[in-house]
Amino acid sequence: MTAVEVITSVERRRRWSREEKLRIVAETARPEATVSQVARAHGMAPSQLFTWRRQLLAAAIGSCEGEHGFVPVRIATDAAAAASPTGGERGHIDIRLPSGVVVSVGSGVEVEALRCVLTALAGR
Repeated sequence: MTAVEVITSVERRRRWSREEKLRIVAETARPEATVSQVARAHGMAPSQLFTWRRQLLAAAIGSCEGEHGFVPVRIATDAAAAASPTGGERGHIDIRLPSGVVVSVGSGVEVEALRCVLTALAGR
């Protein structure tokens, strides 16, 4: 006997808002997550999630018109470092975001905490 599948309704395409896409793509950035796991949790194909990631990256790169994807770096001399607000802490950097926000980071910062702060500031 042959099995027959009866389709009773037409599955419509889902519409995802930009905020939903950003939230789902952000889930793939967690160290313990994989794209396949996140896609499965949201009932979607991993290829769709990879497409969203690629589109978001292209949009982020496109928003930096005139820039070449490099970040300008200025190495301060000892005199300039002594004049810095941190007192010339060794291993100190200032991260200047396009929005004008400056994040000062010392050598003891935890990478995951810094990632959370920068991600939150990027979403402002």
